[in-house]
Amino acid sequence: MDRARTHRWPGDWRCDPEVRADAVPGSFPGPGSLLIIVLAVQLLWFFGLHGTNVLGAVIDGTYLTALTMNDSLFQAGKPMEYIWTRASFDSYVWMGGAGCSLALVIAVLVFSKRADSRAVCKMSAPMAVFNINEPVVFGMPIVLNPIYFIPWLLVPAVLTIVAYLVTAAGWVPYAHIVVPWVVPPVLYAFLATD
Repeated sequence: MDRARTHRWPGDWRCDPEVRADAVPGSFPGPGSLLIIVLAVQLLWFFGLHGTNVLGAVIDGTYLTALTMNDSLFQAGKPMEYIWTRASFDSYVWMGGAGCSLALVIAVLVFSKRADSRAVCKMSAPMAVFNINEPVVFGMPIVLNPIYFIPWLLVPAVLTIVAYLVTAAGWVPYAHIVVPWVVPPVLYAFLATD
């Protein structure tokens, strides 16, 4: 017998649907751990590390699982169980990239009188529409900038709380469709929720 075909890694619940159905709901994190993840991503970005990639294994391992479980339930005609999925981050929290950078770019273009900030945001705007925020994060710079530190942490936290509550209240449908991360924000939410 070929060992490569029969071997399962310890904890590989994806191979056994009965284990998968029982394992995920009991261990699924709540809104508190969701906030911790969002704040950790923002903190890593503040120090110049790509927070979404650094914590990608945690985010995708937990919330992508919830997204696929929601989609399986949706396809079976059953009510979806998971309020927050991987698509919820890009739909409601990281619009324009981590930190809701698209809102920052728009705010600077509309309200700022600083020529250097406006120049960076003019060049960053087309990329921010497609959720690419490195030009604004490193160009403003947001990295290690104490002026931007508090809003950089608080805006995504507030967006997370509001989006979670609105979704839990049933005002917004649960996200259950995988959408490429470069889809513009409003369209992304529309496509992810069906």
